[in-house]
Amino acid sequence: MERALLAYDGSDGAQRALRTAVELFRDRGIMVTVVGVAEGIPLYGFAGTLPSPEQEEERRRQLEEAGKTLAEHGIAFALVRRGGDSANAILHEAEKEGVELIVMGTRGLSAPERWLLGSVSTKVLQHAPCSVLVAR
Repeated sequence: MERALLAYDGSDGAQRALRTAVELFRDRGIMVTVVGVAEGIPLYGFAGTLPSPEQEEERRRQLEEAGKTLAEHGIAFALVRRGGDSANAILHEAEKEGVELIVMGTRGLSAPERWLLGSVSTKVLQHAPCSVLVAR
């Protein structure tokens, strides 16, 4: 394996995914693309979102934290910030970068929340162009 993607939003699930990525990729020469998505407020009648400047700044800070952790363990990485739908952004980057593995966490949504909001990890699992590891 040469390339992997880590979906990171600073949540507990994302932090578990980061720890998993460190264990998997340390001393293996794998390039990790870390993707953070500022989802923002859904726009009525439009299949997208508009992140606020605060959300953009928070995502930047979270990505830098993930990058610092990877750097401390000698893992090569690139940080990618996106806006919009998280699952679509993760899938797009995975395809674009030709990654062989996506590592991500779960938010731990309840069944009604998953039904109403959808599950990012479920959508990525269903549509990913490569293997997906969901850290729990």
